[in-house]
Amino acid sequence: MTACTLARSFNTHTYLSPLAVPPKERKTKEQIAAAAAASGRSKKKKWGKGKNKEKLNHAVFIDKALQSKILESKNMKVITPSTISEKYKVNLSVARSVIKYLAEQNLIKEVCIQSHSQKLYTKVA
Repeated sequence: MTACTLARSFNTHTYLSPLAVPPKERKTKEQIAAAAAASGRSKKKKWGKGKNKEKLNHAVFIDKALQSKILESKNMKVITPSTISEKYKVNLSVARSVIKYLAEQNLIKEVCIQSHSQKLYTKVA
């Protein structure tokens, strides 16, 4: 046998290798329907809700009781809109107006003039 005839004999479909996969079994329509009913529908992936911030319920107006408390803030070492808002549970806009009022009355003085976004005040000695 020459090399050409040997190569042809291996290329024919009559040769079965030991690694050949047996033919796949065909399922009937009833078996397919039963498998589909048993598996159920796959659920659609939902997006995560992420982290939700806690809703703050801060005051928008100042009443007499809150006003007397806030006027005591003139004795604090560090006075910023954030500290007033957090301590007395008022909105930042209210805290800024309180600080502006205290500064006009010369009860507090501005320390840091460089920062445009956050103004820093302290008590008058």
